[in-house]
Amino acid sequence: MSQADSGLAPYAVHARRPAARAREPPRRPATDFQRDRDRIVHSTAFRRLEYKTQVFVNHEATCSAPG
Repeated sequence: MSQADSGLAPYAVHARRPAARAREPPRRPATDFQRDRDRIVHSTAFRRLEYKTQVFVNHEATCSAPG
């Protein structure tokens, strides 16, 4: 082990052995629903709505109290 590698954590990737990096297991393909949801959530238009609230005021009573 070289002097540069001596301060690395045991799970670190050494400069001389880049192929030693552990690979992530393959992920299952996303469903159509997940893909559509991600496209919407990460779209620029949807992100512009952040910190904004839309309030609908109903001037008529939606429920009637027993009387």
